[in-house]
Amino acid sequence: MIATAELRRIADAKLADAVELALKARICDTLGWAGYPEARGEFRDLQSFRTHDLRMLLHLSGIEGRIDNEFPNAWEVVETWRPEWRYLPVGKTGEGQCSAMLGAVAILLGEL
Repeated sequence: MIATAELRRIADAKLADAVELALKARICDTLGWAGYPEARGEFRDLQSFRTHDLRMLLHLSGIEGRIDNEFPNAWEVVETWRPEWRYLPVGKTGEGQCSAMLGAVAILLGEL
Protein backbone atom coordinates (compact mmCIF):
# COMPACT_ATOMS: atom_id res chain seq x y z
CA MET A 1 0.00 0.00 0.00
CA ILE A 2 1.22 3.50 -0.80
CA ALA A 3 0.63 5.91 2.06
CA THR A 4 -1.51 8.98 1.45
CA ALA A 5 1.38 11.33 2.25
CA GLU A 6 3.56 9.51 -0.27
CA LEU A 7 0.87 9.76 -2.94
CA ARG A 8 0.62 13.49 -2.34
CA ARG A 9 4.39 13.89 -2.53
CA ILE A 10 4.52 11.98 -5.81
CA ALA A 11 1.60 13.96 -7.25
CA ASP A 12 3.28 17.21 -6.24
CA ALA A 13 6.49 16.22 -8.02
CA LYS A 14 4.74 14.94 -11.13
CA LEU A 15 2.60 18.04 -11.56
CA ALA A 16 5.59 20.30 -11.15
CA ASP A 17 7.32 18.15 -13.78
CA ALA A 18 4.28 18.77 -15.99
CA VAL A 19 4.84 22.54 -15.75
CA GLU A 20 8.48 22.09 -16.77
CA LEU A 21 7.47 19.93 -19.72
CA ALA A 22 4.70 22.32 -20.75
CA LEU A 23 7.17 25.22 -20.67
CA LYS A 24 9.58 23.26 -22.86
CA ALA A 25 6.76 22.54 -25.32
CA ARG A 26 5.87 26.26 -25.33
CA ILE A 27 9.52 27.11 -26.07
CA CYS A 28 9.39 24.73 -29.05
CA ASP A 29 6.21 26.40 -30.30
CA THR A 30 7.68 29.88 -29.84
CA LEU A 31 10.88 29.02 -31.66
CA GLY A 32 9.31 26.81 -34.32
CA TRP A 33 11.23 23.73 -33.18
CA ALA A 34 9.96 20.21 -33.87
CA GLY A 35 11.25 19.07 -30.46
CA TYR A 36 13.27 20.04 -27.41
CA PRO A 37 16.96 19.09 -27.17
CA GLU A 38 17.42 15.91 -25.16
CA ALA A 39 20.92 14.52 -25.59
CA ARG A 40 24.06 16.31 -24.43
CA GLY A 41 25.21 16.87 -28.02
CA GLU A 42 21.94 18.54 -28.96
CA PHE A 43 22.64 21.26 -26.37
CA ARG A 44 26.04 22.13 -27.90
CA ASP A 45 25.08 25.72 -28.78
CA LEU A 46 22.01 25.89 -26.56
CA GLN A 47 23.33 25.70 -22.99
CA SER A 48 20.70 28.16 -21.71
CA PHE A 49 18.05 25.62 -22.65
CA ARG A 50 19.68 22.81 -20.65
CA THR A 51 17.94 23.63 -17.40
CA HIS A 52 15.24 22.62 -14.96
CA ASP A 53 14.98 26.20 -13.67
CA LEU A 54 11.34 27.12 -14.16
CA ARG A 55 11.99 30.88 -14.22
CA MET A 56 14.56 30.47 -16.99
CA LEU A 57 12.22 28.21 -18.95
CA LEU A 58 9.39 30.71 -18.52
CA HIS A 59 11.68 33.47 -19.78
CA LEU A 60 12.68 31.40 -22.82
CA SER A 61 9.03 30.53 -23.54
CA GLY A 62 8.11 34.05 -24.61
CA ILE A 63 5.12 34.30 -22.24
CA GLU A 64 6.89 35.41 -19.07
CA GLY A 65 5.23 38.84 -18.99
CA ARG A 66 1.73 37.42 -19.41
CA ILE A 67 2.20 34.78 -16.70
CA ASP A 68 3.78 37.30 -14.32
CA ASN A 69 0.95 39.79 -14.90
CA GLU A 70 -2.06 37.47 -15.05
CA PHE A 71 -1.07 34.61 -12.72
CA PRO A 72 1.52 35.91 -10.23
CA ASN A 73 0.17 33.93 -7.27
CA ALA A 74 0.06 30.61 -9.13
CA TRP A 75 3.52 31.18 -10.56
CA GLU A 76 4.92 32.05 -7.13
CA VAL A 77 3.74 28.68 -5.79
CA VAL A 78 5.01 26.66 -8.76
CA GLU A 79 8.34 28.46 -8.88
CA THR A 80 9.22 27.19 -5.41
CA TRP A 81 9.47 23.64 -6.77
CA ARG A 82 12.92 22.06 -7.03
CA PRO A 83 13.73 18.84 -8.93
CA GLU A 84 15.45 17.35 -5.89
CA TRP A 85 12.16 17.48 -3.95
CA ARG A 86 11.21 14.27 -5.79
CA TYR A 87 13.59 12.45 -3.45
CA LEU A 88 12.51 13.90 -0.13
CA PRO A 89 11.47 11.45 2.57
CA VAL A 90 7.76 10.86 2.96
CA GLY A 91 6.11 13.43 5.17
CA LYS A 92 8.42 16.33 4.29
CA THR A 93 5.68 17.91 2.18
CA GLY A 94 2.55 18.97 4.01
CA GLU A 95 -0.99 18.64 2.78
CA GLY A 96 -1.39 22.42 2.48
CA GLN A 97 1.74 22.73 0.36
CA CYS A 98 0.58 19.90 -1.90
CA SER A 99 -2.89 21.41 -2.28
CA ALA A 100 -1.43 24.82 -3.14
CA MET A 101 0.89 23.25 -5.72
CA LEU A 102 -1.93 21.23 -7.29
CA GLY A 103 -4.12 24.30 -7.63
CA ALA A 104 -1.34 26.47 -9.05
CA VAL A 105 -0.27 23.84 -11.54
CA ALA A 106 -3.84 23.33 -12.73
CA ILE A 107 -4.13 27.08 -13.42
CA LEU A 108 -0.80 27.35 -15.23
CA LEU A 109 -1.13 24.21 -17.34
CA GLY A 110 -4.25 25.72 -18.87
CA GLU A 111 -2.15 28.71 -20.00
CA LEU A 112 0.99 26.96 -21.19
